[in-house]
Amino acid sequence: MKKIFCIDRIEGDVAVCISDDGEKLDVALATLLGMRANDVFEARFEDGELKNIVPMPEERDRRLERNRKMLHDLARRSKKQS
Repeated sequence: MKKIFCIDRIEGDVAVCISDDGEKLDVALATLLGMRANDVFEARFEDGELKNIVPMPEERDRRLERNRKMLHDLARRSKKQS
């Protein structure tokens, strides 16, 4: 079954990935084709390893923009309450 993962952070040569359903997975950074923190990819997890890794840069950009908007809205609300 395919899942969508986001690289939460890099710890040395390991990428800490979180799937959309909340599963945490530590993956060798060399496996992820030059990806970095916040990158999003689709892959199958079989027999303890990721297979058919497909980067999803458009999804990464969409998520980053959504987060920027949320932070902007929170900052604006905070200023109004001051």
